[in-house]
Amino acid sequence: MELIGLEMGGFLGRKRALLEYVYPVLGGEMKKRTVFSLSILMGIIASFIPCFQAERAASPSQKECPSCSSFGVQRFQEKKQAPAFTLNSLDGKKISLSDFKGKPVIITFWATWCESCKEEMPILEKFSQGKREQLAFLLIAIDGERKRAAQKIIDQNKITLPVLLLLKEKTMDQYGVRGWVPQTFLVDQEGMLVGKIIGERDWCSADAWSCMKELFNLR
Repeated sequence: MELIGLEMGGFLGRKRALLEYVYPVLGGEMKKRTVFSLSILMGIIASFIPCFQAERAASPSQKECPSCSSFGVQRFQEKKQAPAFTLNSLDGKKISLSDFKGKPVIITFWATWCESCKEEMPILEKFSQGKREQLAFLLIAIDGERKRAAQKIIDQNKITLPVLLLLKEKTMDQYGVRGWVPQTFLVDQEGMLVGKIIGERDWCSADAWSCMKELFNLR
């Protein structure tokens, strides 16, 4: 966190210096537009700094995972407990994260309006085949109130993985899901968060299985 703070401090300092240099030579409406555009650009760049930080080498408490980088997994600097949750499934059951204690869990947040999510789910379903004894999979619909739409997508894609419905629960906030979906969180056998994936991935690639085996010490 201290390192992130230093990077942000230097970054914001450069932003101010740039504005101070540009501002005096512009006039009127052009000043407003330039400052506004620069502020947006700097804000976008700043939002990626935590992601870059998360992708740095794992701390000594984390296992080495050479395939994580190629598969696009962001490692956490330190392991942390995965937030507990209990949610209703699409078929009416209550499912808790604690139900899978002792087994790695792949948690994917998705939405019925998300095209990338709908493209990724069949691939994740295929990836899971033959691996469910070693890995648990949970698909959390963040717009759980659209149960019919979720059911239609699941039926069309012949998804058999557990689908959970997020309504008023705080699970999204607890996991820090912001901006877009899909987002996938990787929880190890001890219930600790060890990495996350932002965006769609090809789960049928060789890198996907190599990454999971390295992260969770699977065979």
